Amino acid sequence: MVGNSRLFYVDHLRVLLTVLVIFHHTAITYGGEGSWYYIESTETELTPTKGLLSLFTGVNQAFFMGFFFLISGYFTPRSYDRKGALPFLKDRFIRLGIPLAVYVFLIGPSLIYAMKPEGKEPFWSFYSNEILSFRIINWGPLWFVEALLYMAIAYVLFRKWDNRRIEVSDASQAAAFPSHRTIFLSALLIGSASFLIRLVMPTGKEILGLQLGYFASYIFLFIVGVLAFRRNWFQLLPVQTARTWLIVSLCTLPALPISAVFGDVLGQPDASINGGLSWLAFIYAFWEPFVAFGIIMYLLVWFRDRFNTSVPMWQRLAASAYTVYIIHPPIVVAICYMLRGAAFPNILKFILAGLAATACCFAIASLLRKIPFADRVL
Repeated sequence: MVGNSRLFYVDHLRVLLTVLVIFHHTAITYGGEGSWYYIESTETELTPTKGLLSLFTGVNQAFFMGFFFLISGYFTPRSYDRKGALPFLKDRFIRLGIPLAVYVFLIGPSLIYAMKPEGKEPFWSFYSNEILSFRIINWGPLWFVEALLYMAIAYVLFRKWDNRRIEVSDASQAAAFPSHRTIFLSALLIGSASFLIRLVMPTGKEILGLQLGYFASYIFLFIVGVLAFRRNWFQLLPVQTARTWLIVSLCTLPALPISAVFGDVLGQPDASINGGLSWLAFIYAFWEPFVAFGIIMYLLVWFRDRFNTSVPMWQRLAASAYTVYIIHPPIVVAICYMLRGAAFPNILKFILAGLAATACCFAIASLLRKIPFADRVL
C-alpha cells in the first residue's frame, strides 16, 4: 500500500530542514532578524550583511517550520492507524513530552544562565528563583515540539469524534492534487487569517512559547499533511504545478524587502512588519504563503524525483535529525561564542559557524542515540 511504503525523500528533506534550522539561528547571531540566545551583531543600520542574512531568515521563516508541520501531519494518520488512540498518545508524550521537559528544565535555563552578564548569581539561586518558580519558562526551538503535542491531542479527539472507520491510505483513496485555483485561494485564506491574528498577536509575541501570529499557516499545513497521506498527494504532486508555484514564489520574494526598504516613500516609515494596522504587516502576511507554497512544493518534487533511494549515510543523518533539532541551541551558541574574537567578516563567521555546528550536532546526536533506550525518545 502507498501509505506504508518508505518515502526516503521525505527523510532527506527532514535532514535539509534541520540543517536550515541550525543556519537560521546562526544567521540571527550575526545580524539576521530574529531572536536568539546569543547575538553578536547588534547593529541597527541596514548593511549588506544584515540585509542578506535577514532575507535568509525571512525566507526560512516563511516556509521551513510550516514544512515541518506538513511532514508531521503526513505521518500522523499512519501512526494512529497502526497503534490506536492510547498507544499513539503514549508514544507522543514519550517522544515529544520528555525532550520538551528536558529542554524547559535543563537546556534552556542553562543557556540563559550562561549568557547572563558578569556578576550573575550562583546557578542554583538563579534556578530556584527563576525556573522552579516558573517566572521563566524557556521553550526555545522546542515550541515546535510543544505545538506537535497539542496537535496530536487534537487529532486523537477528532478521530474519536469521527466514528467512521478510516482505513490506511491506499491507491484507491488517492485524489487529484488540488488545482491552481485552490492553492491560490488557500494562500489568500492564510494571508487573511495571519493578518487578522496579528492585529492582536503580532509576531514576536508569545503565549506559552508559541508565536500565534504564525499559526494560521502551521495549522493549515498540518491539516494538509493529514489529507496528503490519505489522498496520496505527495506522490501525485505534478512537477509542472510545483514549477509554476516556484515561479510565483520567486516573483513574490522581492516584494517584502522592497517594501521594507522604501517604506518611507509609501508614507509609513515606522510601519511594523510584525502586526497591527500597517501596510507592511499586510504585505508580510500575504507574502509568506505565496513564498512558502512554491518552495515547499518544488522541494517535494525535486527530492521525490531525485533522492527517493535508501542511502546509508542519509538514513543515518535522518535518524539523528530529531535529536539534532533538540540539542542544537547550546552547540550553535558555543561555537558562535568561540568565534567571537575572530577578525572575520560576519558573513564568513555565519558560514563557518553554521558548517561547524551542523557537523558537531549530527556527531553528538549520533552518540546520544547509542545510549541504551535513548532511541525510544530520540
